Amino acid sequence: MEETRFTENVYCNHCSNTAPMRIVTNYSKIARKSAPNFPEEWSEGSYWELIECPACANILLREGYYHEFLDDEPPNYKYLYPSTEKKILGLPDKLSKAFEAASRVKHIDSNAYAVLLGRVLDLLCIDQSANGESLYEKLKDIADKNIIPDRLADMAHGIRQFRNIGAHANLGELTESELPILETLIRAVLEYVYAAPAMVTSVQSKIDELKS
Repeated sequence: MEETRFTENVYCNHCSNTAPMRIVTNYSKIARKSAPNFPEEWSEGSYWELIECPACANILLREGYYHEFLDDEPPNYKYLYPSTEKKILGLPDKLSKAFEAASRVKHIDSNAYAVLLGRVLDLLCIDQSANGESLYEKLKDIADKNIIPDRLADMAHGIRQFRNIGAHANLGELTESELPILETLIRAVLEYVYAAPAMVTSVQSKIDELKS
């Protein structure tokens, strides 16, 4: 029976847990190499590992490169799946932490993910000084103020509706199939409100530097 092997501490891009992970399987293209005018052969090549997170039981795929003459160097792995989520520029600290907290539970509980995204929208409305008693009214207010366009406000209302389903069992159950929709919606809203202005500011700063 083959011995179970584990990795070093690895950060899980599914659930944000960090722990040694079980190596489920691997594939290697390491081969013997030679070169003219070099007296020795050596082993070199890429290899891939499927590893399993002990916290969420999801699979990660990573690629390493081995060179016999660099055997003492720690491997520099490239994680192919899941891809590292792109950071959203310009997010205030509270919003950034709330978005990160939602991302951590994304593949653990779809309902909790939707609820925490609702909290992200609440914080966005507070940050933008939105008026209204309910999240619906606050989102309408920031649309009326042209902080977000009407179409984007409709997308934000979609997150709010998913949040309501996630928070109330009698309204139904969210599944993994809704995750890409939720993530696309929240990123569209946050990137319009925060990332785009941050990028414009950065570009203008570079232009000013060049002019000076």
